[in-house]
Amino acid sequence: MLEKLLHQLDVKSLARSAKEIPFVLKREELVRLMQATQGVCSDASGVLRFSLFEGRYPQVEVQVSASVTLICQRSLEAYEQPLQAHAFLVFADEDETEWLESQDVLSPEEMDEDPRLWIEDSLLLALPLVPVQPGSQPVEYQIGEVAQVESVKPNPFANLKAMLQKE
Repeated sequence: MLEKLLHQLDVKSLARSAKEIPFVLKREELVRLMQATQGVCSDASGVLRFSLFEGRYPQVEVQVSASVTLICQRSLEAYEQPLQAHAFLVFADEDETEWLESQDVLSPEEMDEDPRLWIEDSLLLALPLVPVQPGSQPVEYQIGEVAQVESVKPNPFANLKAMLQKE
């Protein structure tokens, strides 16, 4: 259904009528997400909810889920990471955004963008900073023997210690 709406998407009218659009994006369409991970395991599915923020500004609520393959930073093994994203995007002019600091504000020109970009951005922001598979064990490795390096410089306080002992 999202594909049909891409060419006729009118965010303002959708927001005024409080439309809710369910969607499924094929994993092949999530190119940036695929580049940021080891692969996309599932299609992304979710819903776009349009409404008016403060009764005036068009707003899109993006709720999406998918799963990707990541490399665990603890065990160095690939694992499947489920992603859940929930974002609110408000469309307003820059001069009107001072009081909207708690919201992600987009310019009115961005209303014409492909909604798939909003969805993929939400998933990219849901990626963990440090991917760690739950229950993973750290990689065990051995470091070769560390050679003891003797200090070439004598300790400057050694002479002081010798002087104190003479007294």
